[in-house]
Parts: sequence; structure tokens; C-alpha cells
Amino acid sequence: MSLIKNMIKNWVNQQRKVLGMVIAIAVLANLASDANAETYINNRVCPADFPSLSKALAKDLPDYLNRAYIRLRIKREVMTISQPELEPLLLAPDQPRDRLPQQIFLSMLERQTGRSETSQRAYWLFVVPTSNGWRLAMAFMRIGQAPPTDVSDAAIADATNKWLRDYCDPRYQL
Repeated sequence: MSLIKNMIKNWVNQQRKVLGMVIAIAVLANLASDANAETYINNRVCPADFPSLSKALAKDLPDYLNRAYIRLRIKREVMTISQPELEPLLLAPDQPRDRLPQQIFLSMLERQTGRSETSQRAYWLFVVPTSNGWRLAMAFMRIGQAPPTDVSDAAIADATNKWLRDYCDPRYQL
């Protein structure tokens, strides 16, 4: 009986080795084919026109802003964001319109992490085209009826700049 047991044991061990080699070959073959495969990262494309750019930014901004909140240890999270409004406010009537920054108005529903009550924040983003894609020039936020606050160095600016870098800066395209 022990001879049969040993033979079966040896056969099982051989099968495990063969199976291990088959798995290793499959994994290596898959890695080799994935190396040349298109990925989400290198499929990023900067939208050609400003309305498309603003819609794409608004779609992704909650994720970018939530990551900025985590990175900056701000206990807030974005719940939802409005569609962008692009009708600019008149800033300098004597300036040619093509020399002024583009304006994006967004409204976000946010809450403090772990809480259920929400607050609405309105953001006014000024973006300008540069030789390295679009860049955020200034950002303002307004809560309720309070006057707008400059948030050009806040989490919203960080999130917007990272999105513009990831999608529109040719130095970061693969």
C-alpha cells in the first residue's frame, strides 16, 4: 500500500510542478501582451474645444478633488457636481475677448466626512491656454450668500491643475 501511496504522491507533485510552469508561462505571456496594450493612462486626450474640456473636467473633478482632500487631510468629500456653466461674466469690457481667461462655473454638493448633512459650494474657475496645455489661472469659491473667496491655492485648484496636467499637458502624454 505504501508503494502505491508514494507513486500517487510523486505523480501529484509532478502535476503541481507542471501546473506551476503552465501558470508561470501564462502569466509571462499575458504580461508581454499587456506591455503594448493601450491603457487608460495613455488613452487620455485633451478635449479640443473649451465646452468639451469643461464637461470632461466636471465629470472627473469629484474624484480628483476627493483625492486632494485625502492628500491634504481635509475631512470633506464631494457628493455630486453640476454641469459646467460657461457663460462668462464681463470682466474687462475694453479687452479683446480672446485675450481673457475662459470661465467655468461649477456647483458642488459636499459633506464633511462621516456626516450626513451637506453643503453646496459654487466655484468660479479661470483657465488659460498655454504652450503646455490649459492651466488654472485663478479660482474662487462661494458658500451661500457670502462673498466669493480666493481659493487659487486650495484643494480645488490642486485638483483642477492635476486634471489639466493629466489630460492636457503634452509633457505627460505617452
